[in-house]
This record gives sequence, structure tokens and C-alpha cells, in this order.
Amino acid sequence: MKKILNKEQLKAHKQKLLFLGIAVLILSITAVGYMSTINKVFIEDGEETLEVGTRKETVKEVLKEAEVDYIEEDRIEPGLNTSVVDEMTIEVIRAQNIKIVDEDDTQTLLTPVSTVEEALIEAEILIRPDDKVTPAMDVALEEGMEIEITRAVPCEIHVDGEVIELMTTKDTVEEVLNKADVELEEKDKINHDLEDAIEEDLTIEIIRVEKEVITETEEIDFKTLRKNDENLDKGKTRVDKEGEKGLKEYEIQITYEDGEEADRKVLSEEVTKEPVNRVVKIGTKAPKPEPAPVVSRGGSEATRSLRVEATAYTSQDPGVGNITATGERLRHGIIAVDPRVIPLGTKLYVPGYGYGIAADTGGAIKGNKIDLAYESRSEALRFGRQMMTIRIYD
Repeated sequence: MKKILNKEQLKAHKQKLLFLGIAVLILSITAVGYMSTINKVFIEDGEETLEVGTRKETVKEVLKEAEVDYIEEDRIEPGLNTSVVDEMTIEVIRAQNIKIVDEDDTQTLLTPVSTVEEALIEAEILIRPDDKVTPAMDVALEEGMEIEITRAVPCEIHVDGEVIELMTTKDTVEEVLNKADVELEEKDKINHDLEDAIEEDLTIEIIRVEKEVITETEEIDFKTLRKNDENLDKGKTRVDKEGEKGLKEYEIQITYEDGEEADRKVLSEEVTKEPVNRVVKIGTKAPKPEPAPVVSRGGSEATRSLRVEATAYTSQDPGVGNITATGERLRHGIIAVDPRVIPLGTKLYVPGYGYGIAADTGGAIKGNKIDLAYESRSEALRFGRQMMTIRIYD
């Protein structure tokens, strides 16, 4: 059976429903507003990522709420006072302990930076272009990493007439030469061992060594052989055979240092032509007895004696040619005289020399002096200078 409401009851019922709808609406709006104040935030801490919902206003508050601890040296990105927004990512970069060894200076550093280069910048360590950093500048930092700095030192290389100046962190002489593109040949000289350590202001000197083998020819003097000849008057000589010089070849090794000859060594020698000895015949035939002066009826050949100083000369003497003052060929038997004492063309007899003709003159032959011509220099030297009495056939 249906219940029939009167007008007053119906009005009251409608008011009750209206109040109930308003209450539901207010509750819904409040719930939506509450939910809209929660921000989603991602916290990256090393390899871990934490997702949180928060109503906190700053990064610092979010980390505290999420119980993420950090120290002063850690780096928080964005900064701690940054306002929180929905879908924000907060990165916690943990500081790492590293050691920097700069030759004799060592320091430790607690830093959140990422690379070796950034750590050196933070430590205010200046790196020059030629310095060496190990590990390399772009290597990522790791906990407990040791960074070693090797400072470049100046050195010089003297080679090929040039001076190469460079800064280097190389350890040995060989490594420095390789860096400078200086090649060593097997015979080159260097003032240091290749394994020697590099020091500041070290000078490396390289001498280029080259060797060559040449052939040189040398003349071999001939000997003069003297043989007695009983068919040749005593005191006379005659060249029986002219001498010829021989030849000897040498194989010589020449060593050059920086283009200048420094040494030469004979490797071998060989006689390619034997010398031919000169043969001189020496007269041993006794001279004929000196004829007594003869006076013929039709004429007379008188002789006279003269005390003179006698010397000897040859065509090999300086300033002496092969032709005499009278135009004759210089030979044994030609005698140089002073024409004022002995007329040219006069026949003479000289003891130990034999007969001769006054057919030459000389600047030093003045007065009672004569100069006897010989075929060889040695014969003239043996005669020397003598005082004697000669016979003149007028």
C-alpha cells in the first residue's frame, strides 16, 4: 500500500535531499583538492632510483622525508632550495675520495665531480699542454682513484746541424728521440745510452757517421842499379836502361762524422805494376897512359898544367838544362870553364875523370875553377869538390 505524503511532508523531503547532495559535492571537491597537492618525484642515488609522492615544497624537504642522507661534499641537483614540481627528478651525486700525486706533492680530495679533468680544476692544479696525466683527463672518477701528474721537462737534441728544443714527459732517451722523429742509424754516435733516464735540461748530441770505400793509386819509385863495365873507361858512366815507376792500388775506408773526414783505414793494397829498375854502367877500364907531348915537324901540340878547384854537376841540378853554353848536349866529358882562363873548345885531361872538352860556362865558375859534367846526380855527389892539377892541350 502506498504512503501518500502531504504537501508539507513533500517539501521537507526535498530539502533533505538537497542538503545531502551539497554535502556529497563538498566532500568530492575536498577529496580532489587533497589529491591534487601530491607531487610525483624521482630520486636518483647512484644506480638506485626511488619514486615518491610528496606534498613537500623543496628538494631538501623531499630528501628528508624520503630519508635520503647526504654530506656537505655530495652534490644535489637541482639545489636543495629548489621548489618541487610534479614529475621532478632529484639526482644525488656522491662525493668520492681520490688522491692526486703531482710529482713530490700529494693531496687527497673528496669531490662529487665526474672526470679527472674536473677534479684537477677543483683542486686548482694547472696542467700544461706537454704535461702527462694518468688516467687521461676524460676518464670518469672512481672511489679511491689515484691521479698521477708527470711534469714535462725541457731538453735539447743536437742533430744534423740543428738544435731541437722540446718539452717532454718521456722516461728515456730513446722515447724522446722517437717523439722528435729523430732516427738513429746503426753507425751513428750518441752521447747517452738509449736507456738513460731523462733529466731536466738534458742535451742529447748525435753525430752522423758515414763510411765509404775508395781506391787510391800510388807510384812506386824505381831503384838505380850500378854495374861495372870493363869496356867503359874508368870514371865514365852510361845509362844502360831507363827506370820506370810502378803502381800500387790501395782500398781505403774513409769515416765521416757529420760530413767531415774523421778517419781513414787501409783495407787492402796491391801492386798493379812492378817498377823497372834503372841500370847504370860504371866504367872500370883503365885509362891509357898519358901520351907525352909530341912536337911534329909540320906543327906542334903543346900542353901545360894548371892547378884548379874541380866540382861536378848534372842536368838534374836546379837551373841546369840539357844544352851547354856552346850548344852541345850535356854529357860526360863536357867541362865548364872560365873562358878567360881556359878558352872554349880546349881539350883537357882531368885525373880520375878522363879527357874532356871545355864546352860550357857557369856563373860560379870564375878563375881557376872547372865543373865536370856527369850523367847521374849520385856520381856528381860522389865526386864532390877536389883540388887537382889538370893538363890543357892548347
